Amino acid sequence: MEGPPIVLDNGSGTIKVGFAGECEPRVVHDNVFTALRASRNVPGGEDFAKALQANTARFPVMDHGIVSQWEGLLEVIEAALEEMKADASKHPVLLTEAPLNPTVHRELLVERFFEELHVPALQVVHSGALALYATNSRTGLVIEVGDGVAQTVPLYDSYVIFNAVKRRDYGGRDLTAYLGELMSKEINHRPSSSEVGWRAWKEVKESMCRVRHKNPVEEASKQLSFYLPDGKVVTRDSECLTKCVDALFEPARLLKRDEEEQGIHKMAAESILESGRDTQKALAGNIVLSGGSMSFPGMCHRVEEELQKLLPTTVKAAVKLVKSPTYAAFTGGSIVASMPDLLDTFMTRSEYEEHGAAFIHKKSVRLTQPPTMS
Repeated sequence: MEGPPIVLDNGSGTIKVGFAGECEPRVVHDNVFTALRASRNVPGGEDFAKALQANTARFPVMDHGIVSQWEGLLEVIEAALEEMKADASKHPVLLTEAPLNPTVHRELLVERFFEELHVPALQVVHSGALALYATNSRTGLVIEVGDGVAQTVPLYDSYVIFNAVKRRDYGGRDLTAYLGELMSKEINHRPSSSEVGWRAWKEVKESMCRVRHKNPVEEASKQLSFYLPDGKVVTRDSECLTKCVDALFEPARLLKRDEEEQGIHKMAAESILESGRDTQKALAGNIVLSGGSMSFPGMCHRVEEELQKLLPTTVKAAVKLVKSPTYAAFTGGSIVASMPDLLDTFMTRSEYEEHGAAFIHKKSVRLTQPPTMS
């Protein structure tokens, strides 16, 4: 292993890549598949490749934290490594994964990285755990909502309390679609194409949406209005801007189901209460908000208001929320991969060749769970 570890935060919306020891990723790419990789195997495919490159159709690599386009994932990673001028075969890799994914998914990740990227060593870590490390903490509760997955991950003294981890398959991508639906009703917005509409909805969401809560003290978005491609205008006082974010607390709106779905506040409360009684105050006293969908103005105050209703008196008095860095999972991964002792937990190529991909489960447990007591 010649070079420093590479940290690869594989999110549903974007992929963030850089070297261990760096605070922010060097490369951030949309995690989408353009079929460019498929063109490489077409005989005499130069003209065909150019046609594919001109095609603007893009498909998500990830579906709610699960890789749905394996060739697309490799395409995105290879493009990022090329931009970094890094050879994956000369660097150990720390890779993030959403919690509670199927075990076979992690094994497939391991297989692809060793067989196709030829990495010398690999470690796979829950993104929620890394977000806590990014705040220089080892105990706390991470509420992370990315593009495709919402999760609450409690950690005590660096160890994930797995029985109290919560996950739901909704996130920023669902919020974007929901905002488009709300705008079509409120201002009769009709995009000329799905791609044009999606880009506009995403920009409105990121620049103007905010959280509704009782005691607004955080500044709302500074942008006063947004002109959509069809000529319609969204103004700052539009109801759809707060209704969109409200769906994180009432996700049945996003998922179009009759039964009640847990919002992020209820997931957080259950993660705290399902942890040991002697750890609950410590978890409540360091609640970290992570992910793009937790960065809306007013989010800290709204989550605190909701938790005050759900937690017992002895615990809610300790509630304290903090925001994580912009690229929290990457930053946490950068910290972890910089620790020489933790590099020993990486699965090596020789271990992969001897034991197979499933051996990653034995290696990963040393990083995220306390050792078994005899």
